[in-house]
Parts: sequence; C-alpha cells; structure tokens
Amino acid sequence: MTESKWTFAQNFYAEFHVKAAEITSRLDDIKRDNPSLETVQAVAVDVSRLAKSLADATGSLPSYDQRQCEMQLKSLEKAIEVLRGAPGTVSKFTFRRKVAKADVDNPATHAVPIPRNMSPATGSVNVLSSLSCRYLTSADFEHRNMSGELTLSDLATCIVNLLPKDSHNMDISAIHVQRLTDCVLILPHISGSILLHNLSNCVLVAGCHQFRMHSSANVDVYLFAGSNPIIEHCSNIRFAGYPDALLEDSNNTALAVQDFSHIRSTPSPNWSVLPEDHRQQCWPVSPVEGQGLLDELKRILPGDGISKN
Repeated sequence: MTESKWTFAQNFYAEFHVKAAEITSRLDDIKRDNPSLETVQAVAVDVSRLAKSLADATGSLPSYDQRQCEMQLKSLEKAIEVLRGAPGTVSKFTFRRKVAKADVDNPATHAVPIPRNMSPATGSVNVLSSLSCRYLTSADFEHRNMSGELTLSDLATCIVNLLPKDSHNMDISAIHVQRLTDCVLILPHISGSILLHNLSNCVLVAGCHQFRMHSSANVDVYLFAGSNPIIEHCSNIRFAGYPDALLEDSNNTALAVQDFSHIRSTPSPNWSVLPEDHRQQCWPVSPVEGQGLLDELKRILPGDGISKN
C-alpha cells in the first residue's frame, strides 16, 4: 500500500469511526423517547450517506478496516430497523423518492460492492505459526527469503528475533501478528505497516511507517513509527521509543498514540508511556533454549512474567 493510499485509508477509518459513534449516540437518545417518523428518517439518511462513503472507498481500505466498517454499518442499520417497529413509529418506513436524485440509496439495503478489478495482493507471504517455547529467527520461516509479507500467528512463550544479520538483506513490506501470548518480538525496521491482533502479555520492538494494534492487552511496545500509531479495543498498552541499542540511527521521535476506542478529549485509559526505570536495556539477540529461554521471558515480560494458565 502506497503512502498516499495508507493516509487516505487511515483518515477515512478515523472519520468513519467518529461519524458512526455520533450516529450511535443519537440512536441511544432516540431510544429513550417515543421516536417519531421524522426523527428516525433523519438518522437513516445519515446512515445511508455513511454506507455510500464506504462503498466509494472500497478497494482503498485494508481488509481489516473494511470489515470493521461494514460491521459498524450493519449494527447501525439493525438499530434503525428496531426503531421502525418501536411504539410511536409507523410499521413500515420508506423514503419519498426525489425526481432530481433518482439514485438515492434505500438505507435498508446496503450491500457494499466489491470491484471486479480488485486483485490479490502481490508479493509472497511468509508464515511462522503454531509454536511454543522456542527462540525463533528468520531461519525458522518456511521460506528463507525474507521479502514480501510476514505473518506470525499462534505463538506462546517464544522469543522472536528477526533483526537482520550483517549479510542478510530484508525487503519486508508488511508484518501481520495475531494470537500471541507471553512472547517477545524483536522486529526490524520496515518501510511498510505492522498490524497486530490479539496479543496478551507480550513485549514488542518494532520500526515501521504505519502501526495498528487491535484487541490486545498487557503489551509493552518499543516503537519507531513514521506516522501516529493506532490502537483499538486494547488495554494496558505501554509505549516507549525503539531501543537505542538496536537503532541504527538516532532519529527516534516522540509518539502520539491514537486510541480509536476512546474518542474523547480526555487522555485514553488504555495506553501510557512506559516509565524510564521499567524499560529494558538488555535484549536477547542471541539464541537461548530451555530454562534460559524461560528466564529471559520472565525478565522481560510485563507484570509478573509468564502468565499462569
């Protein structure tokens, strides 16, 4: 995804989320009273406009963002349908068709079209999945050629060190991480995006242009990012800069984290800055096994170390 396309996608997602939250708030207010036909119609028109904007953006959004927007839209449309049958409203709700705008959408039927000219993402996808109690490097991936997209999934009690060796060239466009527990990830700087889902009790070192984390808890993030990092549906996330010991240049900037689950003027309760005296200074960049691996995880992981399952 190009930088201009990513910027559009990020701005669209943020604006869509804000508009959906505003409509949800209006619907909550309506539910407390006997809704009139006129009031419900006004909200339905806004939902229709929101659906049209999503349809127009299809093909320019990451698949995760697209799904999240579609789910929000369906939830709003369902709420409208419930209000249509509430006492005080007519049993069947329709729009008066305007001659000058014959293509006005019916808000009750919003199928988001998928353009026919969309093609699968180019480049290879390298996967590392379903492992536990391991020290993992690029040599453990199915393909030794570390280019294209990387996927890390379903890992537990692992240290993943993907820092390039002196003679090892990486051309990674994106890294996808999902369902990790009690793991330490040391990732290289990449020019693309890092997307994370469902991390629990982990530590992440990463450098990228775009950073997104969803549905994660108790994670320490040491980050260098070219744009504002975004979190959503997360809790107890602590941020610090990319460790100087692992940073090739000193251009490390302060982070302005955006929490899409907390769209208020008050500070988000879901993330904080990792205190200086809690930051790691020594990183496991050499392989360790057995008890040595467990000892390193206990030393680095947040809280009391490895989770007690």
